[in-house]
Amino acid sequence: MPQERINCPSGVGPSDIAAVIRQGVSERDRLLLQYAIDKILNSALWVWKDSEVTVLGDAKDWVFYSGSTSNKFVVYHDGDDKQANKWQSKGWKLFLHERASDIWSWAKGVAEKYIIGMIDFLEKKAIEWYKLA
Repeated sequence: MPQERINCPSGVGPSDIAAVIRQGVSERDRLLLQYAIDKILNSALWVWKDSEVTVLGDAKDWVFYSGSTSNKFVVYHDGDDKQANKWQSKGWKLFLHERASDIWSWAKGVAEKYIIGMIDFLEKKAIEWYKLA
């Protein structure tokens, strides 16, 4: 299958993918390329500065790349004719960012449970104290 490599010096962005759509593609490939745009817009810009986004179309594959291409992302049609995606590889910065986010979410959840537990405890004690008074 033919492949078009598109250099995106300032980072892979929606305008790079939109330019391909404007050149004229099939409806199915247009939906796939728009799906790629949605994924890019839902992530931080720095993720796409050193990345490679591969869109596996019906008649052609597009590879949008920038910088060291340490973050490799693939967009394709799954078996049910729906758009799908996966990370082929993640650079150290993205990997560490995701791990730090996971740890923060865990710590926040533990803290919330502790605080809620303390509020429940204090509420029960206040009710007991009120009944005694």
